[in-house]
Amino acid sequence: MLPKVSATSGGLDLARRVAPNHTGRLVLTTLDPHASPQRVLLVEMLAEKGFIGERLAQGEVAAYAIGPGFLSLLTFAGCAVRIRSEPDAGAPFCHIQVPPVREHPYLLAGRNTRAPRCVGCRARLLDWRERRAHWASHPHAGVTCPTCRETRPPWLWDWKQQGGFGRLFIQIEEIFPDEATPTPALFDLLIRATGTGWRHFYIQD
Repeated sequence: MLPKVSATSGGLDLARRVAPNHTGRLVLTTLDPHASPQRVLLVEMLAEKGFIGERLAQGEVAAYAIGPGFLSLLTFAGCAVRIRSEPDAGAPFCHIQVPPVREHPYLLAGRNTRAPRCVGCRARLLDWRERRAHWASHPHAGVTCPTCRETRPPWLWDWKQQGGFGRLFIQIEEIFPDEATPTPALFDLLIRATGTGWRHFYIQD
């Protein structure tokens, strides 16, 4: 059963609520950027295992409170973990968003994203931002390295953990880059729910 919609969250505009002081987000997506897991089934399993809690807002982008098993499925840096999990006077708070599955692999990037490196010669792709619109509409586009001239899809360049391609993203909001890491148990849960491998990265709006 899916988490219920909170009775106190009518009209809650999460984008407006978290945008002014966005700390960052931990993003989970499939290793294969073309994979398109069943979103509803994935959400149901995440709810069953307590990673997500009640639904906070209706709309195209599903948003959920963190569940009772949230802290057991992520490893946080430091010994004193303090997570603001309730909206309070418009202050940013930790919650989980699951946008709809995209038609093609899409690059999720932020202000912390740096130019990716060629996996062959380690040259940087300095004009990657100008290429994003083309990549979004050409799912099989190849990128030729300006140095070694090898051509490969943009998702096979080295983005470190500052961006990545996928069709389905699980976005854990208000997590500073490298503040939290998915546990093997969480990755096992995602694999069982979707039948495919997963990875993570961090971005900041």
